[in-house]
Amino acid sequence: MRSSKATQKVGRARPPGAPKHPQRKKLPHDRPLWTRPEDEVFFITVCCNPRHKNQLCRSQNSREIFDSVEFRNRNHIWYAHLVVLMPDHLHALISFPYEQPIRQIVSDWKRFLATKVKIQWQRDFFDHRLRKEESYREKADHIRANPIRAGLIAESDEWPYFWVADPQKDNTNSEYRTLCRGAPGGRALPLIAAAALLVTACRHDMMNEPRAKTFAQSDFFKDGASARLLPLNVVPRGQAQVNDALHTGLTNGVYVTQLPTKLTPQLLGRGQERHQAFCAECHGRVGDGNGMVVQRGFPVPPSYHLERLRNAPIGHFFDVMTNGYGAMFSYAAQVEPQDRWAIAAYIRALQLSQHANPNDLPPEVRNKLEAEWK
Repeated sequence: MRSSKATQKVGRARPPGAPKHPQRKKLPHDRPLWTRPEDEVFFITVCCNPRHKNQLCRSQNSREIFDSVEFRNRNHIWYAHLVVLMPDHLHALISFPYEQPIRQIVSDWKRFLATKVKIQWQRDFFDHRLRKEESYREKADHIRANPIRAGLIAESDEWPYFWVADPQKDNTNSEYRTLCRGAPGGRALPLIAAAALLVTACRHDMMNEPRAKTFAQSDFFKDGASARLLPLNVVPRGQAQVNDALHTGLTNGVYVTQLPTKLTPQLLGRGQERHQAFCAECHGRVGDGNGMVVQRGFPVPPSYHLERLRNAPIGHFFDVMTNGYGAMFSYAAQVEPQDRWAIAAYIRALQLSQHANPNDLPPEVRNKLEAEWK
């Protein structure tokens, strides 16, 4: 009796580390994260198993396939634009919502048809995302001409296993557009251009509104740009500057001498926090002009405690923060007007702290300080 090992078929030796059997590659069927539903039409090909056997171009089978396609259109599972059946495979142009993966939607459809009409499919399918309107037309014409290239019909004949979407029947909105007639082997082909693709299967929110992409070209405007500048003198809502003193530090072209806002401990606290964040690196924490960048070689800014600046109106400090002065650039983009006034008030407090008159203090505070000095 021959051993079982002797009866086994001996194959060619495989290199070390090679898999025992060839690994079947799976297609990812993933869509890029940066795409939008209105930009997506997929070219889908599904093949039967085995090939070269007619399973689809039969009256009953084709009717069930087209009915299932229409059902999915009506129920917003997908939006199929056209389907062409060949004996052993089919081609389709389909748009998919974001709610489910493409693999799951197509696999569920194949499983339904395999159960309903006993069609045997290959395990996977092919998909390709079309990127330009011209490619939609080219791919649609290519699909419609398949029966002619295969020699199944003459160029003047009509292929009976061709299905095209009816927007009114499928409850689609009026933004669908159609391709022109004239391609061989079929009727007029309703197909959505990418810029107008907005199906009811997608969420009805601002994300799905027709709009121009960032930096996209536009034929509507003469300069060819979709991004537009604001019209002159347009003021954003809530940003009208109706108080000149508050937003410029000037009244009739002269620096204001009083704060245009109420002085409170909270305002001084905010001014101290903003001053340490934006000003102290140059001017120092007490305004003496000896900040960290100065200690490392940056030009010395003027001290707040110079007589010239102690006598300057408070609007001067606001104007310097707004428009810049000397080597200092403008901080208008970094610091809001209210915070600029808070910093100006804190600068006044710093100036007073270094040149305070003890006689201006309340008696109890003055007595306490005198006791500490003794």
